[in-house]
Amino acid sequence: MSEFDFKVTRDGAIARLDLNRPEEGNALTRAMMLRFAQVLRELGAGTQINAIAIGGRGEQFCRGRDGRGESRAGMTPYEVRVNMMGAVLDAYQAIRDVPVPVVALVHGDALGFGAALAAGCDITLAAHDARFAFPEIEHDIPPTMAMCAALGKVPEKALVYLIYSAERVDAQRAVTLGLASKVLPQATFAADADAFLEKLASRPRLVLETIKRYQAKASHLTPDMAAEYAGTLLALVRS
Repeated sequence: MSEFDFKVTRDGAIARLDLNRPEEGNALTRAMMLRFAQVLRELGAGTQINAIAIGGRGEQFCRGRDGRGESRAGMTPYEVRVNMMGAVLDAYQAIRDVPVPVVALVHGDALGFGAALAAGCDITLAAHDARFAFPEIEHDIPPTMAMCAALGKVPEKALVYLIYSAERVDAQRAVTLGLASKVLPQATFAADADAFLEKLASRPRLVLETIKRYQAKASHLTPDMAAEYAGTLLALVRS
């Protein structure tokens, strides 16, 4: 894996992690996914970073996983789970582990792993030309890991339809289905995304961390426990 497979830059309180394999549609090998998760966690640990943007260089955001050269020969089911599936799941977990907002900047195709990566981010800004799809079923693969990343982000009925149909949806439909947050004009996508990130990153890190922590935990609580947790977190922040 080349150090140039990712491009990491910092601009004030904003960190940017760009997938940098444009000739391969920014498809990632499992080794690259492990490195992606590591870099993402390192960026999130920086106390001066208030927001992280994930983008893709070239014409596509991410066309999925690059599985060329992979072999399961001789592996036990446990080894397949740890060595092959673990890299994918760790990439999704890293987004959840980062204490500040992770924003996907999607243009062109976001397919398979790319669509799951975009859906799993806290906020997903999509250029007008963005296209999302989970095509795994067409290759006789049940995309349970991609579904894992989208759980809680995409309503169940919408997610099941996307998985079974493998339909490619445009940016506006992606917002309707919960895959994306907002569509931005293609011609001004970079500038509009930068303006959003600058405003987001200008907020106090403690406030951003608290919002993400509450959003992650509250959905698993009963209504009264969610209310109690909300009040407790706010009291701690305001004290």
